[in-house]
Amino acid sequence: MNTDYDCKELVLTCLELYGKGDLDAVAPLLRDDYADHGLPFLTTTRADWIAAARKLPLTEIRIDIRRLVAEGDYVTMFSRRWLPGGELDIAVADVFRLQEGLIAERWEIVEPITAAAPNPVATL
Repeated sequence: MNTDYDCKELVLTCLELYGKGDLDAVAPLLRDDYADHGLPFLTTTRADWIAAARKLPLTEIRIDIRRLVAEGDYVTMFSRRWLPGGELDIAVADVFRLQEGLIAERWEIVEPITAAAPNPVATL
């Protein structure tokens, strides 16, 4: 069984490599049967997710992790992100499920933050 610390470290390592655009190093951190549920109407496999991520400007996305909580095989992350150009500011909640020391699944909820709106992750 993973410790909460190990689970957090795995997710943080994955995010660090993702932010550098090093998807070849991210792939071994994901199970072969990895499922990404980032879109409510689509479940993406590991291969599909890696292929889609290769098209993104990963090194230009800023991620400010506000809270990272691990419990058992689940890691929940609340973050604020800025997409390239700084035109879109978003609040994101991610839930990662780990299995046998690898990331098995991820769910994501994204909420745009407008300049006039209160910051939903400011106090997290």
